[in-house]
Amino acid sequence: MNTDVMFSSKTDAWATPKAFFRELDEEFHFNLDPCADEFNHKCDRYFTVKENGLSQDWGGFFCFLQSPLWTRNRKVG
Repeated sequence: MNTDVMFSSKTDAWATPKAFFRELDEEFHFNLDPCADEFNHKCDRYFTVKENGLSQDWGGFFCFLQSPLWTRNRKVG
């Protein structure tokens, strides 16, 4: 496993490529990105780290969630 590549970024705030999102969105019509920020959100409605999207109510929304499988010791809350 090439961990040098996996841990080479200074941040874990990665964005899903727009073309990939568009392809999925054509089928699923997402309207909430619950783990995003003002720069990388894919939907008009989104929650940031400060809002702690994982603790928010997602009821009634079609959510898009593409996040890393791990965090780099980032404290949320």
